[in-house]
Amino acid sequence: MNYIIDQYGEEIKRLIFTYMKDYATTDDIFQEFLIKVYKKIGSFRREAKLRSWLYRIAINTCKDHLRSPIKRIISLNDTLFSEKEKSAEDMVILKENNLRLAANVLSLPIKYREIFVLRYYQSYSIQQISEALDVKESTVKTRISRGKSKLRQKLGGYIDE
Repeated sequence: MNYIIDQYGEEIKRLIFTYMKDYATTDDIFQEFLIKVYKKIGSFRREAKLRSWLYRIAINTCKDHLRSPIKRIISLNDTLFSEKEKSAEDMVILKENNLRLAANVLSLPIKYREIFVLRYYQSYSIQQISEALDVKESTVKTRISRGKSKLRQKLGGYIDE
């Protein structure tokens, strides 16, 4: 269990945050995720990669919570993106752009949001996304295309790949 937390803990938390949009709820869901992994580790089949299996559990845990009657109204408190040192002016502009982009990505329907996070933030391949979400590769490609289109509309026609 320590291996899973050390190797995948932070990226799983970031994934959960994209669904929950709240740090406190993210921590709660992460704890629930760890309990599920602990209970199901014996059923892990080596056919899939451990990372994909963990992502699938995390995504399903998030979706279960979002469907539950205790779902709360969520607000964006912070950005998912950070940058290293640049000039003060560049940092302000970058932070504003990142906040705007993050807010717009997080405002997308969940089926597009999860694709964007896995593809552009976690650098997953189309195949890895397909395995993690248990959908066809063509579905992943379609959601990327439609998600970009929705983002373009929200951002006034500009998307920086």
